[in-house]
Amino acid sequence: MHTEQSEAHLDGAALHQALAIATAEEREDILRETVRAQLADILSPTPIDDDSNFLENGLTSLTALELTRKLMTLTDVEIPLVAILEYPSPARLGHYLAEAYAAVNSGDGATA
Repeated sequence: MHTEQSEAHLDGAALHQALAIATAEEREDILRETVRAQLADILSPTPIDDDSNFLENGLTSLTALELTRKLMTLTDVEIPLVAILEYPSPARLGHYLAEAYAAVNSGDGATA
């Protein structure tokens, strides 16, 4: 039986596998696309490109919370809600997530 939670878990497992074998540049690309995909799900049918500002495209405080929760579930990286304001586009948030993911998964116990 598929539930929303099990599908998110499967997507997260596949994402972790892809990130584990990716170079730093590929990891950033993967995470940028992950941000865009999650935004498309939340803001559909609004098209989001890499440099689209989240707030200018209709992201609200409630949907920003939804976005950060989805991304945290998929990446296992703690994302403060303020990151949406500090990194307000898929390209910028993807870059932030790539750095945070690398720090969390560096093996030395570092956190983002």
